[in-house]
Amino acid sequence: MTRSSTGKRKSSKGGKDGASGSAPAETRLERDFAVSGLPDYLEAQRTRVFCGAESNTSAKYFGSAHSYATHGVSNSKTFKDFEEGMSIRVRKLNEEMMEFDLIGVSPSFANALRRILISEVPTMAIEHVFFLNNTSTIPDEVVAHRLGLIPIAADPSMFSYRGDAAGEAKNEKNTIVLKLRASCHGKKPGGKTNQGNGYGKVKSSELKWVPAGSEIPEETGVNFTSSQDTTPELKSNPVRPVHEDILIAKLSAGQEIELEAHCTKGTGAEHAKWSPVATAWYRLCPEVVLLQDMAGGAAEELLETFGSSVFSMGPSGLQAAQEPPLECLERIRALSAEDEWKDKLQLRKKKEHYIFTIESTGVVPPQELLRTALDILSKKAQGIVLKL
Repeated sequence: MTRSSTGKRKSSKGGKDGASGSAPAETRLERDFAVSGLPDYLEAQRTRVFCGAESNTSAKYFGSAHSYATHGVSNSKTFKDFEEGMSIRVRKLNEEMMEFDLIGVSPSFANALRRILISEVPTMAIEHVFFLNNTSTIPDEVVAHRLGLIPIAADPSMFSYRGDAAGEAKNEKNTIVLKLRASCHGKKPGGKTNQGNGYGKVKSSELKWVPAGSEIPEETGVNFTSSQDTTPELKSNPVRPVHEDILIAKLSAGQEIELEAHCTKGTGAEHAKWSPVATAWYRLCPEVVLLQDMAGGAAEELLETFGSSVFSMGPSGLQAAQEPPLECLERIRALSAEDEWKDKLQLRKKKEHYIFTIESTGVVPPQELLRTALDILSKKAQGIVLKL
């Protein structure tokens, strides 16, 4: 990352956060941190967290433009600096999960993105349930709550928000209608017959989309002027539960549930059922640093202990992997505290390099969630600029 500097680089070998007082000028530490106008130990504090056996040091993020003014170095960033420094690299991607590197941003940016993913990206979820019959042992309120938490596969961009004010139109543009009718005519579990609904298990697969709208409009107040399946997007990708095996209720012989459920657009800030992610989280990218060149017995011992996923032998001796496996981190942290290794090995984490994970509920693909969250964050920033 390019940062402006008004002074020449100052050399420092003082014992600060990983710097060794007896280390020569061209140590591994100096090669790592001689990238700005700051002394090595300050550059180390600015860009790395040092992971000790019992606690981390240098965990503070220095985001102020004047943090290093006494050293004649500006810590400020222009928009061009941010644009050139930020990058996203996808590590893993499937229908429900995305893992990517988010590089060159502050913790506040990463956390804002995480919070937007959880609470501000809209989805469609069941909000109103109208019961026509429920002879099960489960109260209507409990069934309605369970239905609300079932992820519904429907593109939220095709629908508008629906208000609850009197006279607010409830139509095909802001409402999705699902119906469920399930009954048990067989015996209880253990009986010989298996008629009806699989010994009374009511699952999410029983929810059926009604593109023509409510079948009881006088009761629900929802009136469609046209069928939703006339829309090409919905016709090719009908509304349905994301998972068809979610258990809603169990019925005994002779019991029945019949209802109509209405989905509306909302965000996780209003209720968790509208949150499009099961979880969204990040961690700092770790790195293992060899503080001195190693070969011979010490190198062989590390190779034998951790294997080729963490260390490898190169032309100049032992080399550490760019990123060690997650399961090895605590072992490396503990080893670096031992007297034999504390001057040879160190576990660090990069302050502006996040490994971000998005686990979608399946309603919206994770890459679309990221794109939408970044758009929302951009609009928020633009709104602040307009008010300045």
